[in-house]
Amino acid sequence: MSNSELVALVGFAAAAVAMLLITQTKERVAAPAWLVPVVVVVPFAVWTGLAIAEEGLFGFLPMFKESHWGLQVWFDRLMSVTAAFFLLQNRARAAGMKSEVWVIVVIFTGSIGLLLMLARTVYRERKTAA
Repeated sequence: MSNSELVALVGFAAAAVAMLLITQTKERVAAPAWLVPVVVVVPFAVWTGLAIAEEGLFGFLPMFKESHWGLQVWFDRLMSVTAAFFLLQNRARAAGMKSEVWVIVVIFTGSIGLLLMLARTVYRERKTAA
């Protein structure tokens, strides 16, 4: 098993465990809930930085030419990020955030920007409620 395959398997397992634990929570997640997306985004951002350093800013483009799966994964990512942004943006606006700024961040950083937006939204919601 290559290092990339091992990292992908560990990432999948960690995400599955996190989602299962969250679904088992009966009450609202505790006060520092904004830390959950931050803890997820930090290693992902580091991994993204390593990928950019090793393969360049547009190192992902050859995936689209190699197979239909590469393009399918790209479209899946775009649809998922768009759906998540759509669901989050009303909460973010209600918390006093400017969605125009965040849409630019999400367009250029994808999941990294989306998770940061989620963390900021939850932080502002909890700060307002307290």
